[in-house]
Amino acid sequence: MSIFKQLFKSLYSPKYIAAFRMQGIGKTINYLFFLALLMCVPMIVYLFFYITSGNESMRSIIDTKLPVLAILEGFIADNLITIPIVLIIYYLLVSFLLFVKVSIFGAIGLWMTRFMKKRAEYRHIFRMAAYAVTLPSLLIVIIELAGFTLPAGYLFDWLLTLTILAAATRLLPSRPK
Repeated sequence: MSIFKQLFKSLYSPKYIAAFRMQGIGKTINYLFFLALLMCVPMIVYLFFYITSGNESMRSIIDTKLPVLAILEGFIADNLITIPIVLIIYYLLVSFLLFVKVSIFGAIGLWMTRFMKKRAEYRHIFRMAAYAVTLPSLLIVIIELAGFTLPAGYLFDWLLTLTILAAATRLLPSRPK
């Protein structure tokens, strides 16, 4: 299954998320890097407008949404060659945080499988968590691109991920008696 089909299926189907647990770890890691790239889109868009626009209202929006750009304002204006470096560092940071988040949800999901008396190992739950973070992550990206701020956004993100992971965990086979 292509990475785009996986992305689409993981947006709405706990059944497919549960089935993705049987994929190889390499495909799951590749998917997480792809998802991290999608999560970087708001920063890339804001950075593009920041550089090309002299509009003060856009600069104030960017300064409030992405304070890292406000810190680097003079540096970026003077050294346009550093923009790709800043974007790569940002992408690596987002990727690292996404892997940490998936690892945490893997541990939480393993606890849920014990509680629900389902059969799974950490490697299976890690893969399921990687796909369970898709919908909340993309919702946050869309909200950011629309220019809104979600109060308690991280709480919303984590609760939605936990709900999706629990729904997918319900579909796992039961432990033998």
